[in-house]
Amino acid sequence: MPPSLLLGLTIATIYGCGCHALVGRRLWQWPLFWAAALLGFFMGHAAGVALGVEWLRIGSVPLVAATLGAAGALWLCWFFTGSYAAVDSDHYREQRTQ
Repeated sequence: MPPSLLLGLTIATIYGCGCHALVGRRLWQWPLFWAAALLGFFMGHAAGVALGVEWLRIGSVPLVAATLGAAGALWLCWFFTGSYAAVDSDHYREQRTQ
């Protein structure tokens, strides 16, 4: 396995787990955050290389572009699985039981 791929997997896993630790509410969200971080990190990596935005390189990994890609994907994942849907459904469930 190439070192840059291993580094990217490690950093994306840290981002996904960290995001779930900060904003995740349910256990089923953890693999979604992890997958979103992986997908976003490598899409950001590809976009950074394609556009020539390769700031703060670690080996062959453009860390700024990859981090921005991961952050965007994690935000989308949080938005679609996130707090508003859980709060509204819990509130609705409480109203129906009364």
